[in-house]
Amino acid sequence: MTDLHKHQPALQDDTMFVAPGTSTMRWDRLGVFASSLCAVHCLCLPWLLVAMPFLAGTILADREVELWFVVGSILLATVCTVGGCRAHRKWWLLGLVTTGAVALGCVHVTAPPFCCAKDLSWPHALGAAFGGGLLATSHFLNLRLRSSTISTAAGACCNRSTCSHNRL
Repeated sequence: MTDLHKHQPALQDDTMFVAPGTSTMRWDRLGVFASSLCAVHCLCLPWLLVAMPFLAGTILADREVELWFVVGSILLATVCTVGGCRAHRKWWLLGLVTTGAVALGCVHVTAPPFCCAKDLSWPHALGAAFGGGLLATSHFLNLRLRSSTISTAAGACCNRSTCSHNRL
């Protein structure tokens, strides 16, 4: 073995090395934002509709827009988490995504045709906030686990300060 190969990072062939700030981590950051926004929307919309009924006819309370947002959030969380799990090997994270997806799906299927038309529909609001919160948590934890995987993989070769792999 030559001296050049001694200082290469010790990565497994099936480990996906992702540099910080790449598009995969940007998608997770977008997922944290979108899922958190979903949870806040689900908690606040019933109150807003009671206080300002004219909002019921806007895009904020449109069930079709909500359905597309739910489907998009679930797909984004699934893709980001599977990619992250391939890198950090923490497959339990898919349990959060699955639970959040089931909660959001059940809430959407059982929701009244018009949000908060007759009552505040708290079970639906809290269930949707729970599902959105789980998706946001899965994105956040995925970001943390990816970051720790990247720093471990980048510094795995040696402790020499002259080694190019020790410069992050």
